[in-house]
Amino acid sequence: MERIMALTTSAPKGGLSYGKIHLPINIEGKAKIKPVYTGLCGTDRAEIAGGLPFTYNPVGQDYMIIGHEAVCQVLDIEENNFGIKSGDYVVPVVRRRGSCINCRIGRPDNCSDVDHDIREAGIRGLDGFNAEYFYDTPENLIKINERSMLKVSALTEPVKNVMKALEVFEKLSERSIFTGDDSTYLLKNCLIIGTGSEAFLYAFMAREYRMKVYMTNRHELGEQKMKIIDEISVSFYNYMKDQGPDKVDLIIDTSGDPATIMRFVRKLNYNGVAIMFGTNGAASDTPISGNDINYIVEHNITIGGSVDGSKKHYLNAIQHLEKWNYSEGGAVNKLITGIYDPDDTGIFMEKPSDEIKSIIKW
Repeated sequence: MERIMALTTSAPKGGLSYGKIHLPINIEGKAKIKPVYTGLCGTDRAEIAGGLPFTYNPVGQDYMIIGHEAVCQVLDIEENNFGIKSGDYVVPVVRRRGSCINCRIGRPDNCSDVDHDIREAGIRGLDGFNAEYFYDTPENLIKINERSMLKVSALTEPVKNVMKALEVFEKLSERSIFTGDDSTYLLKNCLIIGTGSEAFLYAFMAREYRMKVYMTNRHELGEQKMKIIDEISVSFYNYMKDQGPDKVDLIIDTSGDPATIMRFVRKLNYNGVAIMFGTNGAASDTPISGNDINYIVEHNITIGGSVDGSKKHYLNAIQHLEKWNYSEGGAVNKLITGIYDPDDTGIFMEKPSDEIKSIIKW
């Protein structure tokens, strides 16, 4: 067994430790990989707090290496069919295939047996990426072609969620003519609930549809977030104080708060679509009235959930990050608001007030 430094928790109880662990040597057919940057998100913090009951350690371990957002360098790899060689920079895939029909066709993001037959790095039954190095199979690595984008490539995993969610939107919107009578989305409104890192990434992508994009939250934003919002020509309003648009066509929720979601579902136009992405098991229940049901039915509103993404969504994410990196005057880079060392464990416990995305540099 090899001994390496790693950030670990004990799922689902939580806690956090940075220290030496034993890494089992089972490396046949696997690449040796060193993380360059790893991202920190709400899932990591909830895990450490013991707030995710569906998480569990790898079989035979009393700990799990945390972290599911990473850009890494390949230290050693055998010849493979995926075009990856030693020295390449890669993003590892989080969800691994189970045996259901969706997994067998390469869509573990749509796994129909996720509770019993799937592993997710740093979340369910599989070590994550916050370690000195680890081993993985070439099949689960996505190559980064543009080496000048290593830092921003740490956003690939959350952006792939955006790619999947907008794919879901396109499928759901096909039930009617969603575009305007000029064949475009130019007269359509998209409302993004939340102002965290995923919400900003959704805003980047929604603008590509040429919709009018709004972001909303129940508090004022700091100077850094407002600067980025202005740079990308998105509108923000505090829904506890301001009205915002009267009607919207697409809602993307990143909050997971039922009361907030229902507040805005009632603003959807005929044939509107609401994409649920955020989760929040600690959120309070909210009543749904018969009038709410009437509104959803009579307006032909479609509500869909979206989680994770497949390998193709990672590839799409990398392409969009490359485009945004060169077309947005550095705005996408400003989403990374803090870079920390692995032993700065306090960042996992307390979220900085101005944080959009914090990353760990290895």
